[in-house]
Amino acid sequence: MTQNYTIKQFPTVTITGYAAQLPLPTMANIQEVSTLKSHHFMTLAQSGQFGELMSASRDKIGYALSGVTDEQLEYFAGANTTVTPTAAETRTVPAGDYVVLTGQGGPSRQLFDQLIGQFFSKILPENPQLYKEDSFVIEALLNGNPADAVVELRIPVSK
Repeated sequence: MTQNYTIKQFPTVTITGYAAQLPLPTMANIQEVSTLKSHHFMTLAQSGQFGELMSASRDKIGYALSGVTDEQLEYFAGANTTVTPTAAETRTVPAGDYVVLTGQGGPSRQLFDQLIGQFFSKILPENPQLYKEDSFVIEALLNGNPADAVVELRIPVSK
């Protein structure tokens, strides 16, 4: 697990997928929220919905977007895909500079949780200009293998 971050520029990307409304993460419920995120992805995988999105993926990356909406965490799982199933929704991720943390080797959820913890507990306190309260977080599974994952955590740099 890397202790550093980089700043990378990404183009606009449209993600097609499915949202789940979760409790806002706190120190007291962080593990519960992590479990709910995993459950959302597992449900989409087992139903075939995520496979359908990935089969037509433009970049073969599985995405999850987390952001606060109406006092809840919206956790949106999807892909940059050419298919739009009837029940699916889309979210547009704006182009720009993103703080990027990477991890590999192990379950994707565990890696994402470690990177999120690292960003919010170590990097952000030393670099508060990197994040604004109403921002969002992108989890990107780069290798398509959630059991032995290569992941990026992407957080838009606040201007």
